[in-house]
Amino acid sequence: MIRDPYRLRRRSLLTSASAAAVVAAAAACGDDGPAGTADDPIEISFEWWGDENRAGITTEAVELFQKKNEGIKVTTNFADFPTYWEGLSGRMASRDLPDVFQMDYSRLRQFGTGGLLLPLEGVVKTDDFREGFLDTAKLDGQLVAVPIAGNTLGLLYRADWFGDNGVTFEPGYTWEDYKAAVGTVGATLGEGMWAGADWAGQYHFMELWLRQTGGSFYTEDGKALNFDAAKLVEWWGTSADLYADGLVPPVETTIEWTEDGLVQDVLGSEIGWDNFMPGFAPTVEANGGTLALAAPPTLDPANLGLYLKPSMQLVISGATEQAEAAAKLVDFLLGDPEAIAILGTNRGVPATNTGLETVEIDAYTQAVLDYEASVSQYLTTPPPAPPAATGAIEVKFGEIYQQVQYGEMTAADAADLFFTEAETLLASEQ
Repeated sequence: MIRDPYRLRRRSLLTSASAAAVVAAAAACGDDGPAGTADDPIEISFEWWGDENRAGITTEAVELFQKKNEGIKVTTNFADFPTYWEGLSGRMASRDLPDVFQMDYSRLRQFGTGGLLLPLEGVVKTDDFREGFLDTAKLDGQLVAVPIAGNTLGLLYRADWFGDNGVTFEPGYTWEDYKAAVGTVGATLGEGMWAGADWAGQYHFMELWLRQTGGSFYTEDGKALNFDAAKLVEWWGTSADLYADGLVPPVETTIEWTEDGLVQDVLGSEIGWDNFMPGFAPTVEANGGTLALAAPPTLDPANLGLYLKPSMQLVISGATEQAEAAAKLVDFLLGDPEAIAILGTNRGVPATNTGLETVEIDAYTQAVLDYEASVSQYLTTPPPAPPAATGAIEVKFGEIYQQVQYGEMTAADAADLFFTEAETLLASEQ
């Protein structure tokens, strides 16, 4: 039996967008802005994933857009991450996608083929993005997305818990060093508290681990996995002893979590995206703790496996009938100083120079900037956009590993099952 690892509360099932389908709409747009008046506005839809806090600030920015563009009405909707992608994936076949929607880099190829996304060169403004960011928004040389913000992986950890035990994390420490630190600190915590989380069920973290020795999760052309079943068994074994000894939370516990363990004051560290820092740190601080960022553990002190990627992107549906209005919304959210101030760093450090210069940098965001500066020498070229099946493969990776956690399958049998599932998914898109 496969169980859902982090059962999230479902928020707002995604509604159908009203777009009907003509890419030619982009060419039909004039320079004076789309038609529409306050009494008879053009309507476009905009959807994203995130929590209530992100919904609040995004809605505020959209309302400001409508105030400054009275001829455009924006219908908004949001959901948590799994619900969002479940909804969009189900709407792909009918091309019933929102006019503007938030995109994840791992799913760009899934949606970026077959005309589902509008090519954006000459449609949206592209002259203000920080160096390198637009490279991750192209498929086969064609710009199909624009980045909202950037992030990279790191270790989020309770500096008070680890510091009290004399543990610090400098770039180059090993996975074994980290495991030892989790064991040391974990031994000082009370029941129902852990110094670290089980990292082995996240495919992004395995990709990090593979990159640390020059490998990758997918082949360069994205048509196959670039490792074998034995390597996957090895990866799943990296946390096995901690799990067996109860030094990371068991799946029976994490399956019930509706909030991250760090903000619940029961978890001391986890590998994660650095843009989580501003969201988690205030609650950790309110709980009497201190959250910090460090480089992740590595197999090679000279290679941390890190790269800067878009934390999120914005895309426009290839079926939109209001390409110019949709482009105006995208440009506004990324370039209007008032909108930038409202949105802040909720989605990460802004990807545009204007955004970086305009956004208010609080102590938590400064910690992210300081962290990225501290690992800048280790950042390497991002991998190509992953294959279209990546979203489904990511889900299978976590689901099948969970069967190992429950003791329902051996790691070897689970690895064989994962390869069967992944190869089937990859073959379906050839």
